[in-house]
Amino acid sequence: MRLRVNPNRMVLLTLKKRLAVAIRGHKLLKDKLEGMIKEFIVSIKDFREKSKKIDDEFLSLERLLLFSKSQLGKEKLELLSKPRVKVDLNVEKKNVMGVTVPEIKYSFEGDPFNYPLEISNFEYDLLNQAFINFLNDLIEYSEQLKQLEELAREIEKTRRRVNALEYVLIPSLQETIKFIKMKLDEIERETHGRLTRIKEIIRGEVER
Repeated sequence: MRLRVNPNRMVLLTLKKRLAVAIRGHKLLKDKLEGMIKEFIVSIKDFREKSKKIDDEFLSLERLLLFSKSQLGKEKLELLSKPRVKVDLNVEKKNVMGVTVPEIKYSFEGDPFNYPLEISNFEYDLLNQAFINFLNDLIEYSEQLKQLEELAREIEKTRRRVNALEYVLIPSLQETIKFIKMKLDEIERETHGRLTRIKEIIRGEVER
């Protein structure tokens, strides 16, 4: 779609500069988009592996919990399951391919194995350790999920900008520049024709 402008040399020069900037910006954004897509593909593969690991760990926890409950009984299990650890979470920011994504920092306070050993058994110790591992992986999984969401949003945003430049702005500028050049050539031909006729008239007057 051609822009509505006054076809003169000043406008032509301005549009040529805009076109150069648009082409350069398009290349930079396209390179950024390709980089983000590559990063997303690598991250999504790792995320799927982490997701499967989380599912497997959860099923393992269920089995260990049921087994411990059958061995220890409900009352002992409730006594052993009292909170002994505090989890401190702190969400920070980091930069991935120019995209600001969350980074979860966490730490554990307390001893998860600080419970009466005389009422525990080996299976419950396994359950306790498995839960700690699961919690670590779950926090990392949540962080990675949020990072992928932010990266996906930025990819879509950048893709729209690339498409707007590639299919709207750059073609419009090119079409308008072509139109102005055509108009200026037309004006130049008309001016040249008028000057030629004036010269012929003057020459005719001189020869009389």
